[in-house]
Amino acid sequence: MILLNRSHMLNTESRLMPARLFRALIACCAVVGSSRGAAQQALSVTLDSATLALEVGQSTTVRATVRDVGGHVLQRPVTWITDNPAIARVDANGVITATGPGVTGVVARSGASLASARVNVYPSAGRQSTKEGPADLPPTHADAVKPSVRAKGGAARSPHYSHISVFYTDFYTSYASAKDRDAAISFLGPRVDAIMSGPKGAWTSVNPSIRYFPYALQYEVVQAEVGSSDTHLTTSFTADMRQWYAMHPTYDFESAFLHRGGHDSTHRVAFKNESYRWLINPGDAGSRAYQADRLRRIAEGHDGVFLDEFGGPMYGATKPTDEFATGAAYLASEAEMIAFVHAAIAPRILLINIAEYWTPTDSAIVVAGGGAQLERTNYPLGDGAEMRWTEIDHLLASGVYTEFVTPLSYTEWGNVTKNRPSFTGGMYYSPTDRGQMAQLASYYMAVGADAQRLSFDQQNFWNIRPDLAWAAAVEVDVGHPLQARHVIAKGADPKGQSYRVYAREFEHALVLMRPAVDWRPTVYGDETAVEIPLPKPMRLLHRDGTLGAPMTSVKLRNVDAAILLE
Repeated sequence: MILLNRSHMLNTESRLMPARLFRALIACCAVVGSSRGAAQQALSVTLDSATLALEVGQSTTVRATVRDVGGHVLQRPVTWITDNPAIARVDANGVITATGPGVTGVVARSGASLASARVNVYPSAGRQSTKEGPADLPPTHADAVKPSVRAKGGAARSPHYSHISVFYTDFYTSYASAKDRDAAISFLGPRVDAIMSGPKGAWTSVNPSIRYFPYALQYEVVQAEVGSSDTHLTTSFTADMRQWYAMHPTYDFESAFLHRGGHDSTHRVAFKNESYRWLINPGDAGSRAYQADRLRRIAEGHDGVFLDEFGGPMYGATKPTDEFATGAAYLASEAEMIAFVHAAIAPRILLINIAEYWTPTDSAIVVAGGGAQLERTNYPLGDGAEMRWTEIDHLLASGVYTEFVTPLSYTEWGNVTKNRPSFTGGMYYSPTDRGQMAQLASYYMAVGADAQRLSFDQQNFWNIRPDLAWAAAVEVDVGHPLQARHVIAKGADPKGQSYRVYAREFEHALVLMRPAVDWRPTVYGDETAVEIPLPKPMRLLHRDGTLGAPMTSVKLRNVDAAILLE
């Protein structure tokens, strides 16, 4: 989730609005009404609370109202369900009891209609929560993960795990309260390897070895207001450009921009995204010299610079201009610009966000810059997983530091189940657990011998405190890969959907994944399961880092994964 990327244009307003308003919006209750046959009456279910905040041990009652299609209240029975009883239980009367720190959903169902509330559970005030949940359910808080169920060689704390590299895109701390900001950094600091944005000093005080990439734009610039003294180097850098060109009079300032129909400021190529932008001319010698100097200054003292807004057509920059008659000529020049800047800031790298796009030019640009941020690519519900793994193979072979990013934040998984009701928890505690374990398995399908070359970015925490949504499964040491991923089963499942099951053996684990392979209306429930025998009794790794009971086979549903340990 990169705040300014093209893929999130439709979501940008919600991400820039005040935090309290945004929290209210994302907590809105999802109401689904349907009917089966003429004999079943259409119903709707609403709750008197859409979001709740409890401390461990506290209880509260949520009331559900059932109405017919005309809005009349009906006396109909309601069934209550919790996504994760280890976080919050609910009884037949809607009484919710907080059992462990974390975030879960509670659902009220009447017939085919339902409504849900989000429950945020915090540790009890004034003391450290040590609750581990009932004997048959694992704890959800990472601190509660028992060393006895960790994989061989697993470490409870490490700034750099040997089996995985974890990346965090830090927008949360920019609007969180001071207390929540400090809690986020204190919790994540020892667990992540690299950070984009956020207060570097605070992060390095917790983890001195953390890699840091400040946010910036390069092929475009946010337009500064006339007379502005803005010298913000990362986005609105036109004032800084003017100062630099004044000190380097051999270069023409106006030539730093692309134009259509005339070589003056009124004919600069502009477009409106989240703000008005001008497009930079990558072929101009002065422009290249300036960008190299600017990005050198931004990168100073850091591991490189994150460059947003690349990928594919690059917002119309490939349309003909006075400087470039074809898009191909422009893109070739942009790749040359990136190589020029990278040479100027080396050994630091340019971590370039090409998002889900993948063209020969995208490949050339990230290879030239030394780093790739693959926003929205770790998406288990799409049919592109196999292609993404192949792309990552190419990048790692080319020496490119690569960030593999999920498109869904922790709280956004609720929309998956709303739009795909057959995507249940399956063998996991909730649909969110199932989806996030598929994302983790997808990372393991692509990671190379050196895990520090490929980072896993969960995007869990841009709207929630990290310690309430951390997937402790990333901390469990699967070891290094012993083989390449390979297909061990394929065919059609009981619903007629094509499937391929991939396997990859690690030093301490066997990773299995059944990605989506068709782009068509799909189902994901138990009726799609195919049974995969295991080479020996193994235990399923859960999202919270605990292990299930030993089993000799595993049933994989459509878009499902299993990380299995002895």
